[in-house]
Amino acid sequence: MVTDYSDLRERFRTPSKKKAISQVNTVLRLFMWLFIGISGVLITVCAVAYTANSAVFNVKRIDIQGISQVKADEVLTLLDIEQGDNILSWDMNEARKRLQKHPWIRDLTISRNFVPASIEVMVQEHQAAATLFLKDRPYLISEEGMVFISSPEAYCGLMIQARDYSRQDMKEGFDRILCNAIAAAKLVQSKGLPVNDISIEPGGLVDIRLKNGISFTIFGEVPSLRIERAMKAMAKIKPPEGTVMDLRCDDKIVLRNRGIHGSEG
Repeated sequence: MVTDYSDLRERFRTPSKKKAISQVNTVLRLFMWLFIGISGVLITVCAVAYTANSAVFNVKRIDIQGISQVKADEVLTLLDIEQGDNILSWDMNEARKRLQKHPWIRDLTISRNFVPASIEVMVQEHQAAATLFLKDRPYLISEEGMVFISSPEAYCGLMIQARDYSRQDMKEGFDRILCNAIAAAKLVQSKGLPVNDISIEPGGLVDIRLKNGISFTIFGEVPSLRIERAMKAMAKIKPPEGTVMDLRCDDKIVLRNRGIHGSEG
């Protein structure tokens, strides 16, 4: 039998052409994606360059609200941005962290608008409810009972004398004593008895001095029932000015008289 091998060349040539065409297409696709990638990078670089230098994103207005104790210049310094600066290059989160460290700032919100470029800052300040006199200097106390700033000049609210204590004692239990004293004073005032001042003695003993000249001596937390019992005793026996009513016991009230120099007998 005779075999004709004349078509072998054609049979082997066809796959070679297909392979070559496939390789060419692959190379073309690679060049196409490379071109698209380079174009995307160039567009991004141009966009960043435009926004970084465009006056559209320069800050036109900075609005600060809610401040009375904090100065506007302090807020602007901590924001670290001013009118004319590019808002896109400003780190708002870092600015918030800096502002939150200000002793007068209790909380704040910062918002920014891109067109027109502007910044709004809403500040919530601490409200000084009392002045605490320690051995080194006076401090202001917030409504939450937190010592938040030293105040050698301005005194606010209720006066609390604790000259045997220092700021370091706040970390060693004095903060708890202070909170209990403030809570007790608020409780007394809620019963209609105006408080003149508070004295905290060594060991955590607290004297709440009323405006009528009578003092309550307490230790730790004071139940409302003890204050009510003291009020009934005051109404019944009408103690003279300078009387100290010791409310440390659950079942009785001990009365002492304070002399003209502050001693008790």
